[in-house]
Amino acid sequence: MVKFKPGIPTDFRLDVKPVLDLGDYLDEPGPVPIQQKTPRDASPAPKPQAMTAAPARSEPTELPPAAEPALPAVRVVAATPPSPPALRPAPAAADPDSTTPAETAARPKSPRREITMTPDTLRMSDELLDLIRGGSGQRDTKANELFHALVLLVHEARGELDTHTIPKRGQWGTPTARAYPLELKNAFLQAILKKYAGLSDSPSGLRYPVNTAA
Repeated sequence: MVKFKPGIPTDFRLDVKPVLDLGDYLDEPGPVPIQQKTPRDASPAPKPQAMTAAPARSEPTELPPAAEPALPAVRVVAATPPSPPALRPAPAAADPDSTTPAETAARPKSPRREITMTPDTLRMSDELLDLIRGGSGQRDTKANELFHALVLLVHEARGELDTHTIPKRGQWGTPTARAYPLELKNAFLQAILKKYAGLSDSPSGLRYPVNTAA
């Protein structure tokens, strides 16, 4: 491998001839010869056209007779009777309980609300769901159904709810903000007691009306 050497190679030569005369910018240019105009001649004479000999007359030639076109070969195939059409199965009867994808898409979606829970609130809601699923006949009770029942209970007693007893939350992270859910729970409990206290069957507890909607 040839090692690269920086700089001009040793075999480089620069031969510059010396300038004989550079002239001076004050030098006057030499006289320019004047070209005399020559009169234009008359229109040029037309060029003589070359005489071309007339083409020799060719004698008519006889064409050979056209060959007759060959007839295509005809292939005889035995006709077979057409096969009967395949029977299609009758469409199954529509299930009244089943829904098509188009009907599912046209059905309006239920409104959604996102709820942020603390770890304790999530643990208590899971305990309530496990209690309901394990003791009732519905093993797949959902969290939205539990939340719906709690909202129905408080909504029925909203007429007895004294909102003036609920203090302000205050800034986040303060003791009053952490105690605000407890204040709401106490206000809801007082409203429920006021609404259903007169419906007790016995001194042991309260009787709530069933199958009622808000």
